[in-house]
Amino acid sequence: MSIFDYLASDMLGVSNDDITALIGKLQNIQRERAKEERIRRDKAERVQKIELERLALEVRAERERQATEAAEQHIAEVTSMELPMDWENFYATDEEVARVCVESIPDGFVKCLNNKGCVDIEYIAAISGSECKEVIETLKGSIYQNPDKWGECFYKGWETAEEYLSGNVRKKLETAKEANKEYHGYFELNVEALKNVIPPKVCAEDIYVTLGSPWVPEVYINDFVQHLIRAGSMKSGYVSVYYSPRIRFFHDSETGTWECSDPKYTDWKMEQTYGTVARSTIDIILRTLNMQSVEVTETIKSTSTKSGTKRVVNKAATIEVLEKQKLLIKEFQEWIWDDRARKHDLEIIYDNKFGGIKQRHFDGRFLELPGKNPEIDLFEYQKNAVARILFSPNTLLSHDVGSGKTYIMIAAGMELRRMGLSRKNLYVVPNNIIGQWRYLFYELYPNADILCLEPKDFTPKDRQRALREIKNGDYDAIIMAYSSFGEIEISRKCRIKVLKEEAERLDSIPEYKASKRLKRKREKLREELADLQANSKYNPFYFDAVYGYQVDNKDRDDDDITFEELGITRLFIDEAHNFKNVPIDTKIENVMGISATGSNKCKDMMDKVKIVQHDNGGGGVVFATGTPITNSITDAFIMQSYLQSGELALLELQSFDSWVGMFAEKNLGFEVDVDTSNYRMATRFSSFHNIPELTNIFANVADFHQMDAQAGIPGHDGYEDIVVRKTPEFQNYLECISERADAIRNGMVNRADDNMLLITTDGRKAALDMRLVNPESKFTTSSKVFECAQKVAEIYKATREARSTQLVFCDTSTPKEGFNIYDELKGLLVKMGVSENEIAYIHDATTERAREKLFESMRQGVIRVLIGSTFKLGLGVNVQTKLIALHHLDVPWRPSDMVQREGRILRQGNENKKVKIYRYITEGSFDAYSWQLLETKQRFITDILSGCTDDRSGADVDDTVLDYAEVKALAVGNPLIKKRVEVANELTKYLILQKKLIDKHALYESELARLKERKKIISEILPKATADAEYLAEHRLEYTPENRRDIRTAIYRTLNTDEPLKEDHVVAFYNGFAVVVPKNASMLRPVVYLRNIGNHMVELTTNETLFMSKIDKVLDGLEGRSKIMSDELEEIGSRVAFIDSELNSDSDYAEQIQELKQQLGQIDEKLGVKKK
Repeated sequence: MSIFDYLASDMLGVSNDDITALIGKLQNIQRERAKEERIRRDKAERVQKIELERLALEVRAERERQATEAAEQHIAEVTSMELPMDWENFYATDEEVARVCVESIPDGFVKCLNNKGCVDIEYIAAISGSECKEVIETLKGSIYQNPDKWGECFYKGWETAEEYLSGNVRKKLETAKEANKEYHGYFELNVEALKNVIPPKVCAEDIYVTLGSPWVPEVYINDFVQHLIRAGSMKSGYVSVYYSPRIRFFHDSETGTWECSDPKYTDWKMEQTYGTVARSTIDIILRTLNMQSVEVTETIKSTSTKSGTKRVVNKAATIEVLEKQKLLIKEFQEWIWDDRARKHDLEIIYDNKFGGIKQRHFDGRFLELPGKNPEIDLFEYQKNAVARILFSPNTLLSHDVGSGKTYIMIAAGMELRRMGLSRKNLYVVPNNIIGQWRYLFYELYPNADILCLEPKDFTPKDRQRALREIKNGDYDAIIMAYSSFGEIEISRKCRIKVLKEEAERLDSIPEYKASKRLKRKREKLREELADLQANSKYNPFYFDAVYGYQVDNKDRDDDDITFEELGITRLFIDEAHNFKNVPIDTKIENVMGISATGSNKCKDMMDKVKIVQHDNGGGGVVFATGTPITNSITDAFIMQSYLQSGELALLELQSFDSWVGMFAEKNLGFEVDVDTSNYRMATRFSSFHNIPELTNIFANVADFHQMDAQAGIPGHDGYEDIVVRKTPEFQNYLECISERADAIRNGMVNRADDNMLLITTDGRKAALDMRLVNPESKFTTSSKVFECAQKVAEIYKATREARSTQLVFCDTSTPKEGFNIYDELKGLLVKMGVSENEIAYIHDATTERAREKLFESMRQGVIRVLIGSTFKLGLGVNVQTKLIALHHLDVPWRPSDMVQREGRILRQGNENKKVKIYRYITEGSFDAYSWQLLETKQRFITDILSGCTDDRSGADVDDTVLDYAEVKALAVGNPLIKKRVEVANELTKYLILQKKLIDKHALYESELARLKERKKIISEILPKATADAEYLAEHRLEYTPENRRDIRTAIYRTLNTDEPLKEDHVVAFYNGFAVVVPKNASMLRPVVYLRNIGNHMVELTTNETLFMSKIDKVLDGLEGRSKIMSDELEEIGSRVAFIDSELNSDSDYAEQIQELKQQLGQIDEKLGVKKK
């Protein structure tokens, strides 16, 4: 009790208990009052909070209402087509526009396209005297407003229907729908129009897909691998739930590279079906995804190397791997479509990426081309091509040789200048036709202001003067030779800028998406950038690290003008196929026609093209060539890399490997190395797929035109083949060639002696004239040269009055000392009555002036027979004026060579309405077959370029070196020989596979015996181990350190004896298990057994202190050991069942072998081959 309580009780006479009770009551009252106050205060706060929330909601709702009203009002205003009161058409004060007058809005629309190169509503309104709204209403259906470009201004962002309703219309439709919803139906016409032009969806049955198709998401590749691991037990698209954490595939779209989290992963069952001893399933899949070779090599002894060994292809092992690869691809192609949900998903992915592209038609009829020579009329296709250049960022003029591409580029450049779309046009042309270009430019535009720089104007002392003239001048056109263009340098500052931008782009790619290849690319780029920044005047690198090349760049003066300083806004490249040898970054090995290094000339062109595009919004480049695809369809990728790099990147096809994975099918096979007698794996893209999608993408940049009579091209009734009878000497030489082919095939020659390329070349020479392969041969009238001379002389005499001219093409045996075809032909012509003064060789014109003089003589008919090679006479030569006949004395190597040759006579400006093209073919030679290959290949190339084929797949002929089967068939003169070789090769392959299968079955038999023995052992041990594990769980005891030491000591003493034990000794009991030291055990071999129901061995160490930990480890692992043995027993059962099914399967190669043997026998019977 406190002093106060004592005093209170004394004063009031109340007991302490009563006071305590009173205090308690008082405290209760106080607590109740505090509680009531707290409740009241809480209630007031809640009421206040609710009121504040209500007010806040009302304010928010009011603000949202006001915002909605403002948005509605704004949308109403921007879509009302009402102009502000103070609006004034700025064209109204333009005096030049005032001089343009049209009678109607449609006329104004055409005039606008002609003068502005775009749809300008204000301009049309000004020249037609109309209101903007009236213009739009009148032209609707012919023009559409692009939601991405209108900027909420009703008279801005309009495009022609041709422009808006083409390209990626599926993406445009999505954009239009979103804008239409946002702006309350304002873009309804866009939506309806786009719906009408959407291409039909590509169904799964028409889509070519394979392991390596870049558009297939990596999740499905991983699903497929898990499907293989689980032996096909999972076919749905949700396999990822069961993924093994060890094995995942990742795709880097930047480089087109696939990587695997565990490339060494193996699964026994999977390996039996899809793997081989040499290559695992995962390795084959990874190499297939990356388009890499799966060849298997081995080391053999060799006397030709310093090491005494060399690596060669193991043919049998490689054939086995190739078969497994085919099986995997087939399995994938079946699996990928067998699930409905997955199939639907993939169809949508494919269609959204590749199926929504509609080709645009360019109509150039509106073009008036002011300033053009009125005596020259461009054809409709030429005007259309000019319109394409005006309205497209980049263009590839893929018009036939001789169809007037030069006029198109000249007219387009002048129109770009007139419309203000390009300030400075640079034309880069072959050195040998720069004079022709100057002449044609002035012919089409007599008043043009041209700066024509010949190579002589670009000498080291004059170069900077010429560049200053380009930079500071205001010319309609600048014409420059290839050689001069290559001498213009790119500044270090520009290289650093481009490298930095590329580095930033690559760094923006998330790390989890970056492959090792991309990381190496980043690192190399950083090294080049550091080198550039560290050196002020000397840089050994070109700026584009993507291609990874180097070239010396000599010290230059800081005042020197560099390429990017010239201010080029449109770059025209004539005969652009000369620049297709750019370096290709690829992991694909041994590909015909693909170069990893490229040429400096082409690298330089790529650099400068990218600079022009960078400075002109991705556009500004025009390529012109009659042969954009010269040897293989893969050339299309090169052209797209120049002109469509941005579009390829959006489609994730910017890497060659991805492009090939999308459109090409690799054909891997054996061939005899051209340089050795060994087998090698050859990679060819013999088949191309998804062709409509390829042509649609390519058509966005390529303008294709084939020759026709209405375009001023002379007609001809196809080839006239003159067949030359083969001589006995030629027949004997064919037999010699056949024997050489056998020797190469059988590995009897080395690279220093013979190969298939030499055989092909010698066969061509012999077909032309036997004296080219045997100097001892004599002249005979049974030769192509004699027949050609007769035909040339005949035409020469028949057209003497018209002084018509002829071209003779021959790439073999050009003018030189000793015997050559040119001199032989000339001599025969002179003997047959052709004037020697009217015969000329293109090789004699060694200067530009001499060439031009020679060409003028041909155009005038002074020289009437011109003989030359494809290289010197087949490119940029305009001598067509009087040409009446062209003679192919030998077979060109490539389709493009054939096109360039014939383009000399089949071109505009020929006074002859009908011309002749002769082909000379030696009977039984390689000629006819080679011509057939060229025609087939050119037909396929034309289908790709024109986009007029309905085929989704096609075969490409990509080799000019004949193979063994072709040589044998041609040499013998019986096509059955080729068939026999092919069947024999196929039979050999299946015999190898059958032997591999027999060997595998032998291994299966051995493995089956081992598995059954192992199963017997485990079946005996497993029940005892399980019982002992259960016993231990129930009887485990606690042992003191002393107890454990005693057991350890007993074991040590028993083991550490001078003589080996002669019987087992039980030395202790531990957790109910007898600790047994077996007979013959010692400290040299320290081991004990733990015996209960089972017998469990414990391998000890020589360190006594570790004895008990070893014993504990075995006991603790009893339960786990039982689980392991149980799992192993299950796995053994699974493997035994698999092996039994394989051994009892009828799937071997006996049927194919029997069928091929029968085919071979039937062929041999027809050939009259006697069986030994």
